[in-house]
Amino acid sequence: MSATGIIFDIKKYSIHDGPGTRTTVHMKGCPLSCWWCHNPESQSMTPAILFRGEKCIGCGACVRSCPNKAISVVGGSLETDPGLCDGCGVCEDVCPSGARELCGRKYSVEQLMEELRKDEIFFRDGGGVTFSGGEPLMQPKFVIEALKACGREGFHRAVDTCGFVDKRIILEAANYTDLFLYDLKHMDPEKHREYTGVDNSIILENLVAISEAGSKINIRFPFMPGLNTDDENVAALGEFVSKLKGITAVNILPYHAVARGKHERWGMEYKLPGLLPPTENQTRKAASILESFGLKTHIGG
Repeated sequence: MSATGIIFDIKKYSIHDGPGTRTTVHMKGCPLSCWWCHNPESQSMTPAILFRGEKCIGCGACVRSCPNKAISVVGGSLETDPGLCDGCGVCEDVCPSGARELCGRKYSVEQLMEELRKDEIFFRDGGGVTFSGGEPLMQPKFVIEALKACGREGFHRAVDTCGFVDKRIILEAANYTDLFLYDLKHMDPEKHREYTGVDNSIILENLVAISEAGSKINIRFPFMPGLNTDDENVAALGEFVSKLKGITAVNILPYHAVARGKHERWGMEYKLPGLLPPTENQTRKAASILESFGLKTHIGG
């Protein structure tokens, strides 16, 4: 029986998630809770409904259609009981105004492949498929089966990972992955724990493991002013990565505040409300430090 996975977005024509024009499959679930998370809706493994009250026309279609009776009218407003809602998506399907949006749908591997084959023409010129998240390897059976299926189709396969997964899983995935996009958020374990909820020991161990296994790896360094942009941290990252095999480049990803609105819509606290993007001088200085270790760098995805 084919594995199933929970996907919250399939982004077509992506040019920032690996080489060429790609289709990026965003999986639900993440073991980290980064302060700057760009996809906070991905953190939970379970599907969820986002309600946009400003779009609601009060027709009541969602109330009548919900099979679990999770939606009701209270004081003239719609309320959803999270204990009854199982994220089936029926309310989204019947809503005429787009006020209800399902984040997370169940796919079989074959259903996903049917979707990916529509984009095959874009993969012929150096593009392919990227599995991202969330953390895609939190759904290992589905993702590994999908990687194998993509390989049979001749699609280039990338996995965008935070690295905080069981070593056996990431090494198995490495057998069917053409390129890892590997996040390094901070080199200090305590600061990494503060900003993401976990320390970085497993992440660094897994990076060494896939390097020794012969994987090609693109390091992605989210560049957060005042959090991880100090020269000491940048140099520590450069020194560590420069000793590894298979590193294609380090991408410095300058912070931007696009995620702030997502956190607000999902009722989640955004811990960096006043943070500004880094200056060009800051990012170029970081690139210069990394290049002093013999690393190739890019600013941006």
